Amino acid sequence: MSDTSRVKVYKYKNIAAALAVLLLIMVGISTSCSSRNSNKKKTEDKPDKTTSSAVEKTADDNEKRLTKNYEYKEMQNGTMLNNGLLLQVSEAHPFTGQINGAESLYSFMFDENGEQVLAASYPSDEALPEMLSALNKLAVDFEKDSGLSTLMVSSMVPDEGASPKTDEAYIGSCADLMLYDYYNGTFEEFTGTEDYVWIPNNCYKYGFVMRGTNRLRYIGKEAAELIRFMSSSDGSADFEKMQTAIKEYTFEKPMYYSSDDGTEYVAYFVPADSGSTTTSVPVPTREDESEYKYVISGNNDDGYIVLVNMSDNNETELSVAAAPEDSSAEETEQGEY
Repeated sequence: MSDTSRVKVYKYKNIAAALAVLLLIMVGISTSCSSRNSNKKKTEDKPDKTTSSAVEKTADDNEKRLTKNYEYKEMQNGTMLNNGLLLQVSEAHPFTGQINGAESLYSFMFDENGEQVLAASYPSDEALPEMLSALNKLAVDFEKDSGLSTLMVSSMVPDEGASPKTDEAYIGSCADLMLYDYYNGTFEEFTGTEDYVWIPNNCYKYGFVMRGTNRLRYIGKEAAELIRFMSSSDGSADFEKMQTAIKEYTFEKPMYYSSDDGTEYVAYFVPADSGSTTTSVPVPTREDESEYKYVISGNNDDGYIVLVNMSDNNETELSVAAAPEDSSAEETEQGEY
């Protein structure tokens, strides 16, 4: 065989070898891609452990449970902005509203069997009935838990003669506590410690927050649960922190939170319309347009705090900031305060 033929044979052999190698490479790439696609599909089929279900739920709820079905509540800025359970009251923000429908403490000092569970410096003093009812339940449960009936209300609403009204107790939802031992005839300071630590630890269940060591302020269960939720997630929270933090949340992007019993809530802030005498406050409704239980309270400054019980139940109770006696019918719906 000539050298020329030998060269041609070698050339064809080299080409065949090259094609064989190329074929093997293509098969390998195809297998690798198939494997990666299979792994990718498996990964996509599995739930992403790094994704919070709460975040997914929030995004879903925000679309389906708030902005889809809602209605507006017209709030009279001249009165409603300065009334409600969630008012901030201080030297910078004195109380200019009024207490409506106040009732006497005396009838709330006893349990259902007529046994006294609360003492009082002034039994005839009056305050908001929803606060008094919650205080009675707290006192009854405390007596059952501890066997003690030494709680005493030393003060609720300060002297009306003061001006300006810079004490939060003027809104009619505070109770200052002390201790009274009936058998020994002694009075002691309430500190919320030792036998009485149950009260600061459990007052949120009745809608209260502690203000200092001896004052209970009723803000409603919705708001008390919100502060407790903020404390569990942020380390600590109080009424003032809630007032500031809530302004970061809107109807479109509310705060979602839940209570110990699984009740779901949303909270948000609606700034008062400074260019109008009224503010339109959006409130979510169910698909059948029935109302959830909600709270609207002025903050005594620049807007309204809205808390909505989003649990799927049949409750339609509501609470709005209290209005003067001559306000419109829409501002004096059932359950207002």
